[in-house]
Formats: sequence, C-alpha cells, structure tokens
Amino acid sequence: MKTGELIRRYRKMRKMTQADLAEACGLSDSAIRNYELGNRKPSEAHVKSIAQALEVAQEALLDVDVDSVRKALEYLFRIDEGTGLKPARGAEGDVFLTVDRNSPKAPKLSTALEAWMRQRERLDAGEISQEEYDAWKASFGMSDL
Repeated sequence: MKTGELIRRYRKMRKMTQADLAEACGLSDSAIRNYELGNRKPSEAHVKSIAQALEVAQEALLDVDVDSVRKALEYLFRIDEGTGLKPARGAEGDVFLTVDRNSPKAPKLSTALEAWMRQRERLDAGEISQEEYDAWKASFGMSDL
C-alpha cells in the first residue's frame, strides 16, 4: 500500500475526518487530502506528525511494495542482513523463518515476533477482531521496541 492509502486507512480506523487529522497534526485539510489521493508525498516530518496523531508507528505509514514474491524476498534478504532473521528447515522438510541467536538484534526481534504470534493466535481464536488486530499491528513498536 502507498503512504496516502495507509494514512486514509488509519484515519478511518480512528474514525477521524481529514479535518480532524489535519488539526491534530498541524497541517491543512488540503495537505491531508493530497497525501491520501497520492498527489503529494508527505515529508518525513509530516509522516512523523501524522503517525503521532493517528497513534501508529511511523513505519506503519511507509510505502512498502510487496506485490510480487521477488519483492517480498528482497525485504526478507534485507531483514536477514539487519536482524538475523533467516530461513530454516523443519523436521518434515517445511521451510520457516527463525532468529539467529548470535545476531545482536536477536533478543528484540524474538520479543517482537513473540508478541506478534500472541496477537495472531488471539485473532485466530476469535478473542480479538480483525480491526483490533490491525490497530495492534499499526501501533506496535511505538513504545514496545
């Protein structure tokens, strides 16, 4: 999803109008409208203020393009280089991702993955709604990491 689409998604999730969001982050209504329509791209400072107003992590508003397996794989390659997340093979031959315990970032990554797994299990068990799960994903990392 593009940044503008993500701004719209989280704004609506928070039940805010464009005017509400503009006021909350000190921007004009037209700036928010143009960001959401993709006519303009917000600066890093504007992304930060919009994320704060929406109570989401800045990273939740990043334009991450994974519309192909190759693009998704490239992100995984980079994650491997930066955090120690790597592929492994299970006893039955399945491929899965695991954390290299020797990586300096392994403890934080393991903690984050555990939190994600718990929330995913709650979603699958019907304990939380898809909307609650999406809100958790968007805000995770603001103070957790």
